[in-house]
Amino acid sequence: MKREKRFVGVVGICIVIVVGLNPFTTFAASPASEPFKIGFICSITGVMTVWGTGARDATLVAVDKINAAGGIHGRPLKVIIYDDESNPSKAVLALKKLIEEDKVLGVYGPIPTGAALACAPIAEGEKVPMFAANSSSWSIAEKPWNNVAKPPPNVRRWVFKPGIDPIFQDTGVYRMLKDIGNIKKLAHINVSNAMGKAMRAAVEVSHKAAGFDVVIWEEYGPDDTDMTAQLTKIKAANFDAMIISGAEIAAGIAYKQAREMGLKKPILGMPPLVMGKIIAAVGGSLDGLRVPAYVVELGEMLPPDDPQRTVVLECTGLLAKKTGQKRADASHTAGWDGIHVFADTLKRTNPDPSNLEKARAQLRDAMETVKGFVGAQAMGDMTKWHEIPAPMIPCEFKGGKLSIVGKKIMPTWADLE
Repeated sequence: MKREKRFVGVVGICIVIVVGLNPFTTFAASPASEPFKIGFICSITGVMTVWGTGARDATLVAVDKINAAGGIHGRPLKVIIYDDESNPSKAVLALKKLIEEDKVLGVYGPIPTGAALACAPIAEGEKVPMFAANSSSWSIAEKPWNNVAKPPPNVRRWVFKPGIDPIFQDTGVYRMLKDIGNIKKLAHINVSNAMGKAMRAAVEVSHKAAGFDVVIWEEYGPDDTDMTAQLTKIKAANFDAMIISGAEIAAGIAYKQAREMGLKKPILGMPPLVMGKIIAAVGGSLDGLRVPAYVVELGEMLPPDDPQRTVVLECTGLLAKKTGQKRADASHTAGWDGIHVFADTLKRTNPDPSNLEKARAQLRDAMETVKGFVGAQAMGDMTKWHEIPAPMIPCEFKGGKLSIVGKKIMPTWADLE
């Protein structure tokens, strides 16, 4: 009891959710009914709450679905969720508790890139498989790695992720800029946190090779609600299109204020900018915004033969029943894909939870050999860079809705070697 109090005292208000062990589901008798325990660190509160709450909700419905079908090899799936409050230090404390006290087999999350960067070396050192479900490649990369336009030369053995790196998102943005035509000079504004700085770094090292010149760089804080000073400087610059590198409500506000200030030139954002909670927070005023959207944002608009369509609609349907939310979005993918990656590895290995060291090693090996994964965001095989590709589809907001304006793309580090 004393250890528990010490942990909560350091972390602050730590929300703990244990999902699994459905009382209406019948499992085999002990010891086969001992659960498979997986940890999830997400930002239920703090500046990344729009991400964390969605990821939590997707985890809840996914685990309910898996356990209602009998669990995995007769064992229930149990996910222990800790709120990191969007704080890297608190994410580290949560990770240590999951490893040392909860004795989980593996961990997915955290949501913010900065928190994932803080946790990845610990997971590596403790030899616990980690799926950094919302992070750039900094979480998997072993230093030194200074050129984010090229793949990391070495990756951590125990850390994996979806291929959602800023450089891949930039690939989609650049393709859309070229489709618009007559775009040479760019204005760029990014959020000032670890994710935004990683996004800016990717643009810095890739824009010239893509045929563009950035004439002005600006930045805003993740909690900012007024970006008029930065946007005034941008408006005065000689540019052809603007890029917003952010994935939080402040990024949506930046777009809204840019239009209110009379910036009529094309504005492109990163895929997460079209999340439903961001749209709602800014009053649905994202018309004209162009993004290379992740497939989860498109739902029924996905072609019938798209392999991710069924998964996206299943996730959407379960969320609608549980939360009333009309569609799944990028905030849900970290939870949905994260737990399904572990479900895949558990099915293929069927480890003995009582032999923790061996079970963790089995999951790590299985994660490295993921084949044909179909998630709400990621799809395909695990690459040698420990990433599952994440397809994007060029889209534009029109009349308050996304419209597809280009063909599906799926960049990987192999394209940039």
